[in-house]
Amino acid sequence: MMVAYVNGAGFHNGTTTARCLQSMFSMHDRKRVRVVGVAGSGDDASPERASIKAGCDVWVDADTMTVTEVARRIEAEGVHIMVDTTGYTMKQKTEILAVARAPIVLSFHGFPGTMGAHFVHYLAADRLTTPPEHQSFYTEMSAILPETYLINDHKQSRREVLGEGRTPVPSRKELGFSTDDVILASFNQLYKIDPEVFEVWMRVLKEVPAAKIWMLRFSHAAEVYLKASAKKHGVDGDRIVFSNKFPKETELLAKGHADLFLDTPLFNAHTTGGDVLWAGVPILTLPGDNFASRVASGLVTSTESLPRLTIARNLEDYGDVAVRLCKNTKRRTAMAESLRSERERAPIFDTRKLTGNVEVAMRLMWDVHAAGEKPMHCIVRS
Repeated sequence: MMVAYVNGAGFHNGTTTARCLQSMFSMHDRKRVRVVGVAGSGDDASPERASIKAGCDVWVDADTMTVTEVARRIEAEGVHIMVDTTGYTMKQKTEILAVARAPIVLSFHGFPGTMGAHFVHYLAADRLTTPPEHQSFYTEMSAILPETYLINDHKQSRREVLGEGRTPVPSRKELGFSTDDVILASFNQLYKIDPEVFEVWMRVLKEVPAAKIWMLRFSHAAEVYLKASAKKHGVDGDRIVFSNKFPKETELLAKGHADLFLDTPLFNAHTTGGDVLWAGVPILTLPGDNFASRVASGLVTSTESLPRLTIARNLEDYGDVAVRLCKNTKRRTAMAESLRSERERAPIFDTRKLTGNVEVAMRLMWDVHAAGEKPMHCIVRS
């Protein structure tokens, strides 16, 4: 089966897709799959792009080609399934999907939602991200994977948290926290925070005097605004601690100091969620009504150790669970230790297993097509 992965950003390391998929292409079973990489932007000389290119059987530098030329090249390679890893994001190449005559087009990993396009036949997801009752909101048929659809590369490329690097671990004091602080992290982009969840966070801080919220400094103006908003809720603005973005070699070592990650229901942590789980930090999430607001639930259930209680039922429950975990150091510590002990075997970090899940889904899609049937929902069992 010939599978073409199309990426408008050229698999540059500035994209989370390239960082997450850098080993996946080489892990495809070559007895079943041959991989075509289609890069829509030039070479950024990054190790991520180089790894992806090395994992492909055929490589197409499409940055200087017209849409029609790219489409004809894909057809000439005899591609059975064309996989879009960009969607409506940076440097999208959606027109290639519309022009190239591939029998099956799959939206995977890049865009968290429906493409709303008749020429995209399937959307890769998991049972928590796109449950059966939500299927009518998608133009694509769902390819439901048994674990999270959101493949990551941590097991191969982020092993510093396992003590295999030489980078010293920043201390809590260096990060601005004392040993007694309960660190509630939210490393998501600040635009994902809505007033409703912020109000719940302030309630948690009021009920747990030792708690502080830890965010990344994406914007100085936002930092000033959020601290001022905290004061309006009767909370000292200094209990929201901002850090500059960390260099890659210390990022997960530093983030591992967090006691609990507070997800944003409006737009969940996606790749950030995988990061903090790999760092050994439990996630508290609240699934919403659309794809982007449900991804973290799929991540949580793809661990072996996190209990379902960290998937809240509503905002009130979200706040109550946060307070209980803040006050129960033993439970919190046990969850973190379990996460850290399972890193090498948990499904969420088993890139080869997750790649195999995608292959099975692709085979089901092709079997449906070969039988002369229209695309239909495909469910892969573990």
